[in-house]
Amino acid sequence: MKKIISLLIPILIAILTTIAINSLVDKKIETLTKEKDINLMGRKYADTIKDKSVLDKKLLSDEGDLFLLGSSEMGIDVPQNPLKLFPFKGAEYNLSCFGRAYAQSLQQATYLGSGDIKDKQKVVFILSIQWFEDSNAQEPYNFVVNFSDVQFYKFLNNPKISEENKKYYAERIYKFLTNDKKYPAEAFYAKLYLDSSKIANFERLVFKPYYEVKQYLLDIQDKALIYQELKDLPNKSSEQTLKDINWDDEYAKIEKENEKIVSTNQFNLDDEYYNSNLKSEIEKHKGESKLENLIDSKEMDDYKFFLSVCKDLNIEPYIILPPVNGWYYDYVGLTKDKRDEYYEKVKNIANDNNLEVLDLHEYDYKKYFLIDPKHLGKEGWLKVSEEIYKHFNK
Repeated sequence: MKKIISLLIPILIAILTTIAINSLVDKKIETLTKEKDINLMGRKYADTIKDKSVLDKKLLSDEGDLFLLGSSEMGIDVPQNPLKLFPFKGAEYNLSCFGRAYAQSLQQATYLGSGDIKDKQKVVFILSIQWFEDSNAQEPYNFVVNFSDVQFYKFLNNPKISEENKKYYAERIYKFLTNDKKYPAEAFYAKLYLDSSKIANFERLVFKPYYEVKQYLLDIQDKALIYQELKDLPNKSSEQTLKDINWDDEYAKIEKENEKIVSTNQFNLDDEYYNSNLKSEIEKHKGESKLENLIDSKEMDDYKFFLSVCKDLNIEPYIILPPVNGWYYDYVGLTKDKRDEYYEKVKNIANDNNLEVLDLHEYDYKKYFLIDPKHLGKEGWLKVSEEIYKHFNK
């Protein structure tokens, strides 16, 4: 009996200590969210802790932030990027960004579906044509880079999400994780979620205590990481001077700046960029994308899944379709007719869901609208910022 007691006491102490830590962190976070300028956390692009967290989505949603979902384009460091431009007079709300390179529709759905966010959360979704260039949507190792175990469990436990969407999600996650041989516990959980056999039911029963403890500890870890992020933020400022935006003046400034750009290459790119990044190997890229089929990419199903999850959550995302450098894309073989077909397809899917779309592919052949072949530049971002403002200020 003494041996049993001696074994149980450390376990009991560990459990009580964990519960106490959880309660303490909850109180500290509650205090910090009142004191700190948490909107600065939301603006951090490619911040791993922020993006992989569940808790921060709730905190920033409660603050009234608009969520900007996208990938690498959000990291373009220009003043017109909405992460730098907002808030201003007439748009007195902050933006929080979620996503980075290889964060595509499936991951974006996870951000929303795993977070305890407000009903009618304001969301801007930047859907990149590059996501559709891989027939499998993306390679497993690229997906796993952005995978979050705490988000995974929260998504599958979210009562707002339909069972159909949960099963689609579990199947996609299982394939990605098993192909990359990462997160075996989550891969097994996804497998069990999809299996209704008697053996699977028995395995779920056996492993239930393990997964419940794991999820509890992941929640605490998430809180602890966000606590550290909050602790390092500056305190809220009582004074905030919002600027006036005259859109015509802003476009005129960019046009004047563009006059200084030197471009002598066939793609109408800044020569400085072209000479540094493309010139030496440009021949290798000729026709490299001619066999790509944007419409048949698995990303199309993931995109539909994202919109379905938004519907479950009562969210109506404003969908942005950025352009590409048409001259470059024609050169690599993803020609205008193929791109037109893609834009029409994704727009129709959005329209079928009664969602508004900002289609910018008319700017495929506008010089300096982009900063490189694929990413928005100053004018591109200004246009996006202006349209976000108009959309949410109707």
